[in-house]
Amino acid sequence: MWRRFLKNKMAVIMMGFLAVIALAGVFAPLLAPNDPYANDILNKFAGISFKYPLGTDQLGRCILSRMIYGIRPTFFLSLLTMAGTIGLGCILGLLAGYFRGPVDEIIMRAVDVMMSFPSQIMVFAVVALLGVDVRNVILANVLIKWAWYARMIRTNVMKYRDKNFVLFSRCVGSGEPFILFRHLLPSIASEMAVLATLDIGWAILNISTLSFLGLGVQAPTPEWGAMLNEAKNVMTTNPVQMIAPGLAIVIVVAAFNLLGDALRDALDPKEVEV
Repeated sequence: MWRRFLKNKMAVIMMGFLAVIALAGVFAPLLAPNDPYANDILNKFAGISFKYPLGTDQLGRCILSRMIYGIRPTFFLSLLTMAGTIGLGCILGLLAGYFRGPVDEIIMRAVDVMMSFPSQIMVFAVVALLGVDVRNVILANVLIKWAWYARMIRTNVMKYRDKNFVLFSRCVGSGEPFILFRHLLPSIASEMAVLATLDIGWAILNISTLSFLGLGVQAPTPEWGAMLNEAKNVMTTNPVQMIAPGLAIVIVVAAFNLLGDALRDALDPKEVEV
């Protein structure tokens, strides 16, 4: 599996690229050339220079420094969102697919209810009820996506619950938690890894969209979607201010999508090494 993954040059390149982005976010204080919060009205809309590699915004803040610091909320909040989504969806999907009966009926009816609402309406409803806060944005994203994962995981679990290795484990007296977490969960882990990698791009777009609308990360915290919101009024006079975060979002989302495609190829059980 890993040999097939390492042979895929695009997969290795995308994995390395995303690792560099993550490290840049972690070490932002060391890499940023300026303080991302420091205002300097006298230098607003400054052009590209050695001191300001991408120029400055309407408040004289260094765009590059804000881009680097913006990795933290944009990148890491999307990972946190996917962790919560997969965690909740995985637990409920495992229970529904393995135990069936009343457990399956209750969980699947809850899934049907959640999936019957338009996703963005659910997000706006949660934010309206709980208030504008990045924690509420993460909660809203988890609530609108867990049902889809629960249904997908349930379907995958049903494919394996009657396999010989599971039946043998029942015969020798293994407990239900052992079967769930030692047999069924590893069996579906590769498929979930592919889906999660592809959906991280969705999480980045969703968080950035909410921040652009003023419902996510709030000023003055640097975040790529919020930076787009600040730049929309000066997109003709200072285009770099909008192009930089917009291009960053496109590139990172595309990298996650390409990585997901590569993982799907590497983890496909139908792939046979020659």
